[in-house]
Amino acid sequence: MDAIPSISNSSQVSSDFWPLLKGLLAFSFGYYFFLIFGAKLPIFSKEASIFLTALALVSFAIACVIGFSRLRLPRTVYLTLGFFAVFLVLKTASPLVNRSAAINKVGSISGAVIFFTTASSQNPGLNLSNCIIDTRNQNFLKLTDSLEKEFPEAPSVILLLCLLQLCVASGIGLWIGNGIDEVSHLIPVAFIATLADSWSVAGGATAIIIKSEQIHYFLLRFPSLGGQQSEIPFLIGLTDFLFFGIFYQAAFRFNLGVGKNIILLFSSFVCAVGSAVILKAGLPVLPFMAVLFVAGNYSNLSIKKEDKKIMAAFFVVMVIGALLFSRFMSR
Repeated sequence: MDAIPSISNSSQVSSDFWPLLKGLLAFSFGYYFFLIFGAKLPIFSKEASIFLTALALVSFAIACVIGFSRLRLPRTVYLTLGFFAVFLVLKTASPLVNRSAAINKVGSISGAVIFFTTASSQNPGLNLSNCIIDTRNQNFLKLTDSLEKEFPEAPSVILLLCLLQLCVASGIGLWIGNGIDEVSHLIPVAFIATLADSWSVAGGATAIIIKSEQIHYFLLRFPSLGGQQSEIPFLIGLTDFLFFGIFYQAAFRFNLGVGKNIILLFSSFVCAVGSAVILKAGLPVLPFMAVLFVAGNYSNLSIKKEDKKIMAAFFVVMVIGALLFSRFMSR
């Protein structure tokens, strides 16, 4: 008699793992397909290549997050998964960070030589011209590009890092999504996400991260589709998939329509990436995600007076934080 329930439970657990397994396999297969055949496909424009590559990454990554959600794990397990994955991300990305730091350090030597030589050969009071600065920058780019090719990254390590970053986003995102007690809390969550991401991309943390070697910890990469580029560019931040997990899980818990919300959330990435390509500037994903999610579920959402106070308080804190950060960076 005891064998029957155990077989049933085993079958249920096995079926719950299938969406995650298929998502991970799809991500890995797509990654290597782009890596091997991407440059052999018809040559797209640079903008089209970035757009299509980013959408492929988003599609595969969303499948992975949904797969983690289908496991139906307890909240504490999702949180444990997320924090364990953070540790693994730090360990996996550390060699890539050190490599980028070393290449940039070597590349800066030529610039230092140019400045020193120019300063020594001219009048001490003479300011360096834009021509000298341009020469420094061109030498830096040529030297670093040469070093990048001479000491290539391991594609398998980049793939592993992407999968671990998705584990972080899924674990923490689904933990938060499962902890939202009332549907009325979703509007404040969307509001906070919009403000935080907008400030971060405009002049906050993201603006600093994308200019430093630490970028390896925070952004997912995917091989370019089309063209002759052999690089694996940085494309989407892991926090965007973390919030996808929050909104997706909330849609499931509060019966807001899973299929409809997958389309809405995916569309937010399409809008953000498309706008960024057209404007040729980095744009935050979360404002698009928040607006589309709230607009698509507005009839089922509400907001309480207490939540309005929280939103107002967060807005004040964000403004003060932005002012203090700007003052600190200007020093």
